[in-house]
Amino acid sequence: MSIIRAEDEKKWINAFIALCSILAGFVVIRFVGQLGEWFDLEARIDYFLGLTQGLGILIGFVSFMFISRNKNSMNYFKEVYGQLTKVVWPDKDSVVKLTIGIVIGISIVSGILVLVDFIFRKLLAFIY
Repeated sequence: MSIIRAEDEKKWINAFIALCSILAGFVVIRFVGQLGEWFDLEARIDYFLGLTQGLGILIGFVSFMFISRNKNSMNYFKEVYGQLTKVVWPDKDSVVKLTIGIVIGISIVSGILVLVDFIFRKLLAFIY
């Protein structure tokens, strides 16, 4: 059972590009804000916070437009989406069973490692 339908291709690709662009804008805002703290730009530049946020929004918008207008990137995203429509996702019961099995396995391995660590500590304390 696939969660993703082939009819929703454009919607999902645009949503992904929008999220990436928002992330790019956020990174720019944080980076320029950190530069402002390091070099005390808040005191030197009027409306530094507004300029920083405006630059982040501009970078986000430009990155969205650049990616969505680029034919190579859109073809790549369409191919990725086409492959995602072929994925068969597991049902809830199998996910829960596999998760419980992994947690039990990790618990057993970590218990063995704790026991080996304890034995080596006692041996080293006995020797020294």
